[in-house]
Amino acid sequence: MTIDELKVLLTYAGTFGVGGIVFVGIAWLFLKFYLPSYFSKKAENLATREDIATITEEIEGVKTQYAILIEETKAKHQLRMAALDRRLQAHQEAFTLWREVLGGVHTDEIGKVVLKCQEWWEKNCLYLEPKVRDSFVTAYSAANSHHAYVQARADSKILTDNWELITKFPNVLFEAIQLPPLTESETKALIPPKEPLSPKGG
Repeated sequence: MTIDELKVLLTYAGTFGVGGIVFVGIAWLFLKFYLPSYFSKKAENLATREDIATITEEIEGVKTQYAILIEETKAKHQLRMAALDRRLQAHQEAFTLWREVLGGVHTDEIGKVVLKCQEWWEKNCLYLEPKVRDSFVTAYSAANSHHAYVQARADSKILTDNWELITKFPNVLFEAIQLPPLTESETKALIPPKEPLSPKGG
């Protein structure tokens, strides 16, 4: 407040006497000291409230994103568990079909069993581990040829190699799904001994 303004105020206050001068003095002190700090505090409180609102909004946003992430993770986990069950089932079915192949390899019914394996493979191959998938196809394809090789009295090396393609499937399967490989006694129980091999043309 300038000197001139103060003189004007004192002139007006003089018309009201000493009470007016005291009032003007108090008013002037009030305006000079209290109001600026009052408005400053108000502005500070407003800024603090705005900051709190912003922080709260950000926290809520993070909570929402976290909740969405948890739900997505749960959904993926459920899908994985469902797929795991189906994969184990497919591997078990492949093993069961392989046992059918093994039982029919020396019969005229092997063609029907091989067709059954092919139809099953087309519907389930995506659930099999890649090595199991390949070994299964190799096993039933070799079984399809094996009966013809025996009938034609093929060379013993051809018969032995072909038999190995058929019989190695379970160990490939167990290794892929992390089960221990067959023991010697289990192998004997599952896989019948090879037919006596006769030399070609014998």
